[in-house]
Amino acid sequence: MRKLKLMGAVLGATLMGAAAAHAAPGYSTANVNMRAGPDIDFPRVDLIPEGSPLEIRGCLRDESWCDVIWAGNRGWVISEYLAFQRRGDYVLLPDVGLSALRIPVVRFAANDYWGRHYVGRPWYGERTRWYGYKPRPRQNWHAPPPGKRQPGWWRSGYQPYGGMKPPPEHGWKRPDRPGGPGGPPPPNRFDDRGRR
Repeated sequence: MRKLKLMGAVLGATLMGAAAAHAAPGYSTANVNMRAGPDIDFPRVDLIPEGSPLEIRGCLRDESWCDVIWAGNRGWVISEYLAFQRRGDYVLLPDVGLSALRIPVVRFAANDYWGRHYVGRPWYGERTRWYGYKPRPRQNWHAPPPGKRQPGWWRSGYQPYGGMKPPPEHGWKRPDRPGGPGGPPPPNRFDDRGRR
């Protein structure tokens, strides 16, 4: 029995280490909402200030939304507002793709995700509503092309959600913020529909 427990602990630690190895460091390129699921209808977990460092745990197959960790919170962010440092520049996630950054493709199951990350949150009491909610495909978003990508392939016909500024063009620079990474959020906290 003792041997089985030890083997279980070793296997668990190994799997956790493998999952952690797939996390990729990134940055938010705008003041962007972290949602409790991959759709703007899900409750807002927090507002991530532009330039904040975060960890990307995985993205949906069409790369429209990514599962991230920021300031101790876990949630979903629109992919084109995520950037990586590469060869001294910041590049947007859709411009290079998941495989180039070794980010796994993940699926979203509300009951599992909410049970692991949102117990005790004010909106957790509404969980049964969200367990049955089917996230909608992103308007004006299409899956990435196969093979090597041309930067900006996704911009043709692209429209940001109402109230959001368009994602940055090539050459985005991480802003200096008072308090550094994880500093105070900006004073105007609008969501991706232009609401406070």
